[in-house]
Amino acid sequence: MVIISAVVLAAGMSTRFPGNKLIYQIDVGGTQTTLIKYLVDKFLNNKYIDDVVVVVGHEKCRVIDAVSDNRVKFVYNTEYVEGMSTSVKVGVSAVIKYSDIILIHPGDVFFTRPETLNLLIEKAIALRREGKEFILIPRYGSKGGHPLIVTKELAENIKFISEEEKGLKGFLNRYRDKVIYVNVDDVGVLADVDTLEDLKRNLKLLQ
Repeated sequence: MVIISAVVLAAGMSTRFPGNKLIYQIDVGGTQTTLIKYLVDKFLNNKYIDDVVVVVGHEKCRVIDAVSDNRVKFVYNTEYVEGMSTSVKVGVSAVIKYSDIILIHPGDVFFTRPETLNLLIEKAIALRREGKEFILIPRYGSKGGHPLIVTKELAENIKFISEEEKGLKGFLNRYRDKVIYVNVDDVGVLADVDTLEDLKRNLKLLQ
């Protein structure tokens, strides 16, 4: 059996957004929800994912309330102001003992389609069963997106990432021979939200 965990990075301070973007309300099919809940629900509802861990930091209580689901495990990053790499390490450390495959997903990339997640995870499971170590990355056009999917053995090395080495970018550079790109027809894998204008532009992906 392959154990799969999703780690959602939701500790950031949303410095370019008017307020905390993670708890911003959007309308999905006539129902109001927060952006972070909309994202986390995709992982909770995925048939392949065994557990979902959300790394919180800035306004942690408000983010936890916005997710409001007892199936989610929350871990607090005390060093979130130091950058995203600290949240990656906290999140991976929370699941590394029991997970075979770990999805690492930024909390501000909301619009990846559920069917894209299925495609990526199915590819990861097949590679794992072949005994391969890999870092799997969805690619739209010429650009790599999210989530990043890593086998347990390689994820052990994430504890050494740092902001000085640009976090996961440094990790990817060190293990570039393990990177496998999967071409997807889903611009949502690239659609991060830093500003309100980003969100308004990307809301069309809900269609």
